[in-house]
Amino acid sequence: MILGIDIGGANTKITELKDESYKIHHIYFPMWKNSKKLTELLKKYNSDNIKKIGVVMTAELADAYKSKREGVEDILNSLRDAFPNKEIYVFDVDGNFLSIEMAKKEYMKVSASNWTATAYFVMKNISNNTILVDMGSTTTDIIPIKNGKIMAYKTDLERLMNNQLVYIGALRTPLSFLGNTVKYKNCTTNLSSEYFSITGDINIILDKITDEQYTCDTPDEGPRDKKNCMIRVARVLCSDLELISEEEIINISSQFYEKLLDNIGYNLYRVSKKYNLNSIVITGLGEIILRDVINRNNKRHDAPYNILSIEEKYGRDVSLSTPSFAVAKLLRENN
Repeated sequence: MILGIDIGGANTKITELKDESYKIHHIYFPMWKNSKKLTELLKKYNSDNIKKIGVVMTAELADAYKSKREGVEDILNSLRDAFPNKEIYVFDVDGNFLSIEMAKKEYMKVSASNWTATAYFVMKNISNNTILVDMGSTTTDIIPIKNGKIMAYKTDLERLMNNQLVYIGALRTPLSFLGNTVKYKNCTTNLSSEYFSITGDINIILDKITDEQYTCDTPDEGPRDKKNCMIRVARVLCSDLELISEEEIINISSQFYEKLLDNIGYNLYRVSKKYNLNSIVITGLGEIILRDVINRNNKRHDAPYNILSIEEKYGRDVSLSTPSFAVAKLLRENN
């Protein structure tokens, strides 16, 4: 069996790959609170029949660490402690599998490397001329693949600078990040910037995700049902459901959702124009949201995109955990 592990800042995802069958585990594990417990978590997935382990990560950015170097080293030490005497390979942004020792030396190459595994998997198995768009709980990756070459920049900072990384996700993005005003009672209304509500709330209200998919902590640590999501959205206007009706909350949520679509759509359009690509592979928790983004762009720019869905091709579990699935598949092919 090959294990594929994607250690994210908020979620850890593990794929157990046996021949053509697989089992995927999704674990909400906020590293900013639990980094010291990572070894304990990973040990639960150790077994005698594991032959090799492929790893990607983004958790080195968690504020439990003062630097990327510190984060990478701590995560790799946790992996070694959790899987003693196992062959562990870390996938880097150049498409290579590195030993733990080499990964520590080349820590910048394995930092934020999970998108690379997905991109190589897509290039080899789906299309070598496309834009990979992966919307997770926290971010959206927009990765151009042209003529069999991954054209993305290698660091998060460079990708932020070049429209290839958007810090908007299906769950964890504070609504105040999307905009500082909404229309309310025909008035352009200022919003609070307190951590009152996140995109998970509006996506529940608008039926873009299910209660079960709302896996992260809520800002008030309250329930994830539609009523409580509305309560949190009302707080962004320094208000509550006694002052703002549910119908008005739906309208406000729709305005935030439009801002979300505009932001991701703008970045996708820039990448599409720069690389002259209109085929798009979508994956992640936000596949439904990405379809809305693409349909909106199609209407605005009259340049219809061809959409390929990881969920439709491989199933929902793989879409929700593509980097862990991809790194397991790539490691097996590397043998």
